[in-house]
Amino acid sequence: MSSRKHRGSENMENLCPVTRKRSTNKNPVFVVGALVSTTKSSHYEHPSSPSALTFEALEEMGIGMLDSEESSSSALSAIALAVSASATSDDNSNETTPYASVPRIAHQLQHSQRLSLGSTGDTTLDSHAVEDSLSMGRQSPEALQILAQAKRPALGSEGSSNSNSPSKRLRNPLAAVTCNNQIDGSASLNFQPSTSRLAQVRQAKKPSTAQIPTRMIPRDSFFVFRTPAMSAHISSGINYFERLSDEILLDIFKWLPKKTLLRIATVCRRFNRCSRDETLWTRLDLGLRTIRPGALEQIVRRGVLVIRLAQASIQEPAFAQLTEGFSARLQYLDLSMASITRSSLLILLSQCRQLKKLSLENTELDDTICAEIAKNEALEAVNLTMATGLTANSVRLMMESLTNLSSLNISWTDLSADAVTALVTHISPNVIRLNIAGCRRVLFDSHVASLQNRCPQLLELDLSDCNSLTPTVITSIMKFKMLEYLSVSRCYLIPATKFIELKSMPSLTYLDIFGMLSDAAMEVLEKQLPKMGINKFIHSSVSRPTVGTRRTSIWGLRTRD
Repeated sequence: MSSRKHRGSENMENLCPVTRKRSTNKNPVFVVGALVSTTKSSHYEHPSSPSALTFEALEEMGIGMLDSEESSSSALSAIALAVSASATSDDNSNETTPYASVPRIAHQLQHSQRLSLGSTGDTTLDSHAVEDSLSMGRQSPEALQILAQAKRPALGSEGSSNSNSPSKRLRNPLAAVTCNNQIDGSASLNFQPSTSRLAQVRQAKKPSTAQIPTRMIPRDSFFVFRTPAMSAHISSGINYFERLSDEILLDIFKWLPKKTLLRIATVCRRFNRCSRDETLWTRLDLGLRTIRPGALEQIVRRGVLVIRLAQASIQEPAFAQLTEGFSARLQYLDLSMASITRSSLLILLSQCRQLKKLSLENTELDDTICAEIAKNEALEAVNLTMATGLTANSVRLMMESLTNLSSLNISWTDLSADAVTALVTHISPNVIRLNIAGCRRVLFDSHVASLQNRCPQLLELDLSDCNSLTPTVITSIMKFKMLEYLSVSRCYLIPATKFIELKSMPSLTYLDIFGMLSDAAMEVLEKQLPKMGINKFIHSSVSRPTVGTRRTSIWGLRTRD
């Protein structure tokens, strides 16, 4: 019980040190004598002694004890160094000079030594260390300083030994003492008091042991992958594109979208020249787009063959003064529902002489525009649905010039009787598909008879909403030996019994008569005409560039890459 109380009082002294007064005795010999006399006795001073030297005092002086496993020889060496440093301290120093507590600390270390020597450690070495520390109390401060300096090389050599060897499993005695946060045995000892601010400054000055490599943060908008071979080519400074022929560059550029081609044109002069090649601009889809002023001219100059401008808004001026002798290479032009002025349309068509298929649905026309259309003698299909401005002279001129015409849609164009007469009189015999729907009061039975004499090879004929047709028109229609499709929807003057006579036409496959018969009469007619499809097509597809939901092609040709 007495030993437990004894250790308890010591721990209380270490955990809760009392206020210590500064010693006024400056004689180091007195300190040494106190150390010797006290060590010889078996008792120590009371823990509440004002001159007691505690572990906190050692830490304030820059000496810290790590744990209970350290050897007592290192601890006693640290005490001796602390005593020598305290003896040379300044009078104005605010640190405590714990001279009288040295014997008590020595006794504590001897007590901890006896507890730890039973398992590990060398008793002979520790006893010699205690005797050395006690003998240092009889020496002068100068001798203590010399002794401390003499021990530094020996401690450094011990610290440099391999601590992981099997023969040296015990902790290095030098590692038990930390002077001003310096654990390395090769570093010089510093006996200056360690404060928190000074420790922060020293910690900041210490170089970081682990160097974190800097990494570039990748960006989602830019990424370049280069193999070592590619990097070597780039670092060589050789432009390998210059070694490629124009044919190889064009073969690469043809896989690029049109927007990318425009950006490539800004790289260099050669790329600008190659990106304008006609082979890269064979087709273009600008439907539902807004064409800026002058852009249409640049498009035509690129040599486009197939272009879709359906429902596009073309701003003025669409063309500048074109170079004389320039001609566009356009062959398939779709301007259905496009917003374009007559002057711009006239300039565009005046440069086109190779058109094969043309759609001007719901556009404004005049005689000069129709004259430019007539100059394209290779035209095969013309769509003028809902176009305005057509006259008898313009219709006659186009019908006489377009001899290769095979498909014509001139429905709902508000033609006059003379224009209808010019149409059926001068139309090309090569026409096999014709839509003249919407001629309500200007198309008569005689016009259908003239048409049958002019174009006996018609395959499709749309006469919808021609209210002036009578039942006698069926006789003229039955003379078309190759007719496959017929539409007479909303021709109310034709009775239902007349449609049964069409049974004698073996080539007729489809018949549209929307708005003519009731459901009961339709059932009777279907029984009379079992091999004929009735009311299968709501809208006509004659000469139309797009049919149904297909918006990526015109007349069966792709307009997008």
